[in-house]
Parts: sequence; C-alpha cells; structure tokens
Amino acid sequence: MPRRSQDILEKRKKQITSATYKVVSKKGYYNFTIRDIAREAGLSTGLVHYYFKDKDELLFTLLKMMNNNLREILVKELSTAKDPREKLKIFMDQAFRLLQREKEYFHVLIDFWTQINHNDRIRKANTKLYESYRVEIASILNEGIQLGIFPEMDVHYASAIIISVVQGMIIQYVLDQNSFNYDEYSERAKAHILDMVSRKEVISIARTGIESGKS
Repeated sequence: MPRRSQDILEKRKKQITSATYKVVSKKGYYNFTIRDIAREAGLSTGLVHYYFKDKDELLFTLLKMMNNNLREILVKELSTAKDPREKLKIFMDQAFRLLQREKEYFHVLIDFWTQINHNDRIRKANTKLYESYRVEIASILNEGIQLGIFPEMDVHYASAIIISVVQGMIIQYVLDQNSFNYDEYSERAKAHILDMVSRKEVISIARTGIESGKS
C-alpha cells in the first residue's frame, strides 16, 4: 500500500476510534450504534463500516488504543526517573492522575470488563494490560533489590498487591465519589506502598503468609 494511502487509513481509523471512545463513555458498551459513531466522527456510516467490519472489531481496536496510550505515557515518564523508588512513585502517580486527567477512561474500562466472559479478544487484551503492569513493577522492584534500595522480597506478590491497592482505590472512587477524599487517600496509599516495599519485616510477613497458605 502506498505511503499516502497508509497514512489516510491510519488517520481515519484513529478518527473513528477516538469518536468511539467519546460515545462509549457517554452511552456505555451496549447502548451505542454505528450511526452514533459516524455522527461523532463527522463521517457516514458506510465509511465507518469500510474501516471496521463490525462493532466488535471497533471496540477491540479502541481497547488496544487505550492500552497503548497508557503504556506510551508511562514509558515516557519512567525514562526520566533516576532510581527505583522514584520509578515506583511515578508509576503510582500516573495511575492516580489518570482519573483526574481522563475520567472517561475508567467508565469505558468498566464497560469492557463486562465483556471478559463473552469476548475472548477483549479478555486477552485486558489480561495483557495487567500483566504488563505487574512486569513493569516487578522490574522496578528487582532493580531496587539489586541496588540495595529494597530488601529481598517476592516481587510477583508485591506487584500484584500494588496493582490491587492502586486500581482498587480508583475503582471505588469512580463508583462512589463521596466515599473518601481522593487526593488524600491516593497520597497515603503511595506512602504506604513505598514504606511496605522498603521495610524488610513487612515483606517477610507477606512471604510467610504465602508459604503458610501453600502448605
């Protein structure tokens, strides 16, 4: 395909996918039509169908776009960090700030979660996203252990806990914005996590709990 044609293809797909993001955030996963997308994008329904064969393909492309955008922002921010503690703080900062920067993201994400048991492509895309988060945090923790900044720990367990705390707090607030002071609790959560991964006795207790559960 000629370069110009490829550029037009990518531009149109991005235009349609961005319109889908806006529509789904307003109407939800189940309540929108291709006509809604076309109207938001300023295109004909026929043109939307030309680039995406059905709603499933369009929604899967949207989920990939959302995930890729998050990864790009995170990688860019982490590249400025000098040590593992700073990297971990940046990771958490980016996660908590996402709600303030782009509230619609979590409404769309929750809608996608309802499809996990019915749409294997969406389930795999979500699985890949969370796996990438755990791998990123585990890499930061391993770097800190090697430098003597963090004590020895089960980095896989610690990564899962960190994701659970951060994501869980965000989702609670999305569902009920009167439940707690978001700014205060997010700062306290970050401080608690940094303290947890820096204290040998806390990690040791966590590992003992896991080993006891396996026996």
